[in-house]
Amino acid sequence: MSEEIGAPTLLEERPELEPALETVLAVDAETKEWTFDDVAIDSGAFGELVSRGVVEKTDDGQYQLANPDTVRRALNGESTDETDTTPSISTPTIAWPTVNTSATGMLVGALAVVFVARTYILGSIYRNGDIVLSGNDPYYYRYWVEQVAAQAGGADLSSLAVLPDAVTKGEPLMVATLWWLAELFGGNPDIIGHVLAWYPVGSALLSALLLYVLAVRITNDRRIGIASVLLLAFIPGHAFRTSLGFADHHAFDYPWLGLTAFALVVLLTLGEDDDTTWLRTLTPWLAAGTLGIGITGQVLSWEAGPLLIAPVGLSVLLATIVDRHAGRSATLRYIPVVVGTGLGALLTWLLHTEAGWHTSLVASTPTLLFVGTVGVVLTAIAVDQLGGTAKHLLAVDVVAGLLGFGLVRTVFAEQFAEALARTDALFRTDAIAEVYGLFSTESFGFLFLLGFTLVLALPAMLWASRLASEGRTDWLVAAVYAWYFLGLATIQVRFVGEFATFGALFAGYGFVYLAAHIDLARPVTTRPASLVSPNIPDTRTIGALVALFLIVGSFGMLQTPVKTSQVMTDDGAHDTAVTIENDSAERALEYPQNYVLSQWSHNRMYNYFVNGESRSYGYARSNYASFATTTDPQGWANSHQNRVGYVVVTDDIPVNDSAALYTRLYENFGSRTDGVAGVGQYHPVYASPDGSYKAFAIVPGATIQGTAAPNTTVTVSTTASVSDTTFTYDRQTVTDQNGRFAVTVANPGEYDVQTANSSYTVSVAETAVYQGQNVTVQQKQS
Repeated sequence: MSEEIGAPTLLEERPELEPALETVLAVDAETKEWTFDDVAIDSGAFGELVSRGVVEKTDDGQYQLANPDTVRRALNGESTDETDTTPSISTPTIAWPTVNTSATGMLVGALAVVFVARTYILGSIYRNGDIVLSGNDPYYYRYWVEQVAAQAGGADLSSLAVLPDAVTKGEPLMVATLWWLAELFGGNPDIIGHVLAWYPVGSALLSALLLYVLAVRITNDRRIGIASVLLLAFIPGHAFRTSLGFADHHAFDYPWLGLTAFALVVLLTLGEDDDTTWLRTLTPWLAAGTLGIGITGQVLSWEAGPLLIAPVGLSVLLATIVDRHAGRSATLRYIPVVVGTGLGALLTWLLHTEAGWHTSLVASTPTLLFVGTVGVVLTAIAVDQLGGTAKHLLAVDVVAGLLGFGLVRTVFAEQFAEALARTDALFRTDAIAEVYGLFSTESFGFLFLLGFTLVLALPAMLWASRLASEGRTDWLVAAVYAWYFLGLATIQVRFVGEFATFGALFAGYGFVYLAAHIDLARPVTTRPASLVSPNIPDTRTIGALVALFLIVGSFGMLQTPVKTSQVMTDDGAHDTAVTIENDSAERALEYPQNYVLSQWSHNRMYNYFVNGESRSYGYARSNYASFATTTDPQGWANSHQNRVGYVVVTDDIPVNDSAALYTRLYENFGSRTDGVAGVGQYHPVYASPDGSYKAFAIVPGATIQGTAAPNTTVTVSTTASVSDTTFTYDRQTVTDQNGRFAVTVANPGEYDVQTANSSYTVSVAETAVYQGQNVTVQQKQS
């Protein structure tokens, strides 16, 4: 075997031999011939070098490298093809990645695992002809995508004018993208439902693919990329947010993060050797364009998008300091980075001014990033020209940063105050679970959201931070993103999904390192000379690797379905919505006559199915507590009857007062109990088989009236049923001084009317209950 083939192939297959090869190269450079005792490597490694033709035996029994120049180029990651050593720079070029069959197959398998982990709940999303999205907020986006589609005669961007400020200043790019995708397939409500159901899954797959590309770019090891994708599949905090049907805005953010980080890694690793020929290739300018598009997409996807582009500026700042420490010049190295951030600023501002997307404050943050990047680079160049050190540059950056902060605060005082107010939202405390911190007791612990991924990732993050300080800007970018989003997740768990991509990368490195440590894989190295691809191991090794993966990923595997189930719409809630929808249709009710009042966390879902109005849960959040706790059911119904058509009560409402309306409805269907009067304006329309969900229509009620002895008690009673649940419904009143009585009932049926010495019967029709008719009793016996 020729050495030209042996050295690169050996390093690709056995990267752990890199130190041995470096040792041999150093000895060979000092003396033309040498013996085994002259090199400080073990016999196994030496034997491998000899058997592969890298080291050859001389005529006098000593050893030498067959081709030192080829070995040197292989160790430096350079081409070993000696037929043409002069690079062509006349025409811009781009290097396309090589395809490895084994790695590609394993990647497809890993992506399939991600797909299954996000879609196994298919039967819970597609139910009886309905597309039942998970959670509450997805129905907000479903509503607005449908509104845009209803105005559109096709994929005409002018249709987006229907969007209110709440959307254009919130998630305009997400709504516009989902609408555009739906229009490609017809744009009707069913198509929109499919698009919203599947978009999180598409986001998961795209994010996983970008994670693989990012991991391989940084580590030069396809095994780490595949391991990272597999670990991402079972990070619960990412899995439930990208699960089928959970069409929240967070899933839309994840691909932009991966795209931006990858572009930044490419840009910051080009030209590290001060060679300027790379500027004549397409790679830096494609990466710069990708960076600009990524920044634009990130900011326009969410009103808090500026938080998600901060790692770009932080990475550039730290990279300039690391460059100074490593003795690299920043003169040309950062030109494409500046171009990329400038493109992001331009695109964002154009869309802001032309389409009205986002406030000026949000839309200007990419411009601030661009200006900051230019300032950081110019500062680095100045310190470089003056012969300053990394410490000098750090000191200048700190002073310049403080001065810039003070200048912005003074010149843009109003915008600064607005930005500060928005920042306060990071530290708010309310009943929404996603605002709790990652390590707070309310979030049930980081293990429930990250599994053991964080445990596996943290050592690698610390190790990468050390490598970054020594000049590895690729690891620097990954470390900055990981630490930054871990910090945000520590404040609010809503950022766990953003951290997951980078946490999975480090966990993937940790997994391969651990597998190598117990001899289940070839060792990982700091910078492999050539791309490392996975080999197909034997059956025993496959079993051991699967067992190792189960050990580190089992908790995430268990928690992924748990977390996913927590955001899904369960059968009781969906059946409640469908039953109310049917009742509303039978009665020909229109919004707001058929508005459903429920706990705010499911309110959009109920109203989407019943009346299509799922824009807001504000009314429910403001009024549900007063409904649940009132002790004046009739008064509450009278004051809300023009705004509320139905109410839903469930088993998880913390009301313990027996006189409260919630208790009367949930426990007794509005019937009288000892010491607590019944209610007459709440007609039951649904009760789940387990009793955890009950729904009532607010009705005028039928009024049973008649006469009996003055000032005596009158009891009316019937046996009623709802959803195969039978119950006794009683109401009680007292006759006036003339012996007249009137009592309102919410259920149709045959009523027995009991007085002290009389019994009557009366039949109440359903129309009487719904239309508020009076029914007079007929005397049965004395």
